[in-house]
Amino acid sequence: MSQDPQTFDTQPSGQTQAEDIPRGLIVINKPQGLTSRKALNIVERRLQIGALGHCGSLDPLATGVLILVVGKARKVQDLIVRGEKVYDMTITLGARSDTDDAEGAIVPSVGAVPPTLEQIEANLPEFRGEIMQVPPTYSAVKVDGRRMHREARKGNPVEAAPRPVTVLELRLDRYEWPELDLHLRCTSGTYARGIARDLGNRLGVGGYMSRLVRTQVGPLDLSTAVLPEEAELSHVIGIEPALADLPRLNVPLHQRNRLVRGQTLRTPPGFPVCDPCFAWVDGEVVASVAFVEGGSHFRTKKLLV
Repeated sequence: MSQDPQTFDTQPSGQTQAEDIPRGLIVINKPQGLTSRKALNIVERRLQIGALGHCGSLDPLATGVLILVVGKARKVQDLIVRGEKVYDMTITLGARSDTDDAEGAIVPSVGAVPPTLEQIEANLPEFRGEIMQVPPTYSAVKVDGRRMHREARKGNPVEAAPRPVTVLELRLDRYEWPELDLHLRCTSGTYARGIARDLGNRLGVGGYMSRLVRTQVGPLDLSTAVLPEEAELSHVIGIEPALADLPRLNVPLHQRNRLVRGQTLRTPPGFPVCDPCFAWVDGEVVASVAFVEGGSHFRTKKLLV
């Protein structure tokens, strides 16, 4: 799975004009077999809106929550990408894959002895908390300016240096050799198939990810998701739920126009300087803000309405 946000702004004839494009999010339930870009294309054709982006790609094998950003919501898509992710995944033990998932060339581990449930449980703590993870060979990570997956497809695979990621929760839900079901909650940049690979190696039998369902991105989950072919304009929701946990300044309604015009406003006493920070007016996110004059004042950095 790749965490790269992608924005597309094609405005072919017949599509909704820019001033009529809503600002918000669409929570998509991406089916298996579709790339994130193809899922976006389906929604784009249905809604006749070219100003769309997606937050955190899902590989074709994976299903589940894919957040699409519409109109001015694209200005905050990098923050949505950084939100926590929740997955249900299946690891197939006793074999290895060059892509670390079921889409690659799979090589059985000769003579693999099925680990016991106790052995698996004993190794899981090593994959919780802040861990060092090597991105999969077939990933969108750049090494010396080159995408790893592109180099691998050319027959010139490169390896990235280990990097820190944070696994907030890793729970064993089911084990029946060779399949192992895990529940994973992690920060952005964590590769679920990397955990499958490394846990399989730690158990001495190899392993690859054979199923992945993303059930949640930040506070947005599958309960409000629709299939790409079912998306309607009525499914566009505000950006407020996705930003609710980030620092916020509540600006009085009578000062909204000053905020929109980019004028400087006084920071409430005791409010800490932070980035990102958003100005809310009457329950609506109006802008991201920048602090000035040592934090005593702030003004609009990105207008979101």
